[in-house]
Formats: sequence, structure tokens, C-alpha cells
Amino acid sequence: MRGKLLFITGGLVGYVLGARAGRKRYDQIAAAANDLWNAKPVQRRVTEVRDAALELVGDVPATLYKVGKKAVSQAAAKKKQAAGKTDAYATPAAKASTATSRTAAAKPKPKATPMATPTAADDSTAQ
Repeated sequence: MRGKLLFITGGLVGYVLGARAGRKRYDQIAAAANDLWNAKPVQRRVTEVRDAALELVGDVPATLYKVGKKAVSQAAAKKKQAAGKTDAYATPAAKASTATSRTAAAKPKPKATPMATPTAADDSTAQ
């Protein structure tokens, strides 16, 4: 049944887009489609489907939040564990260079000075 409905819908859309009957025929088809969409049985089914979808989707945001929070905490634990393993085997010189690079990254960079714009006197000397 679903395949037939999709086939008919595709046929109607193709006809509307490809029809050479003009604006009058397009308006007739659009009015018929609008009447069908606004029919009480169709709207009753639309409401049923929307309500069923909302019931199914209602728990999704809370579930996604829980799963995301768990994934982030696991990733943080793995990162912390990996950082602990590398520090345990690192030489004192490597630890010092890591500490130096961390402090260098925290320092703000100096601001660039704006370039001087040429004046009219500079242009006259270039000629």
C-alpha cells in the first residue's frame, strides 16, 4: 500500500512539474491536493501519526543527554589515564619541556602595530 501511495504521489508531482497545461490546470491540481490534505479523515490520521511520533520521541532528549554525559566522562577518564601513563615514563627533561610549553601557551601574544599609511609627500618623491 505504501509503495502504491508513493508511486501515485510521485506521478502527481511529476505531472504538476512537467505539465504543459498551464496555470489553470496547475491551480486545479493544487486546489484538489489542498482539499485532500484538509479532509477530516486525512487530518485525523495526521494527528494520530504526530501524536505517536511525539510519544516515541519524547524520551529521546533525556536519553541522548545521559549517553552523551557518560561518553564525555569516559573520554575524560581515558585522557586522564593516558596522561598519567605518559608522565610516569617521561624523563625529567621531557616533563620540564612540557611544563614550559604549557606556560608559554598561556601567555598572551603581543598585539601587532598598525602599518603607517603613505602620505602625499611619499607619493611625490616616488615620481
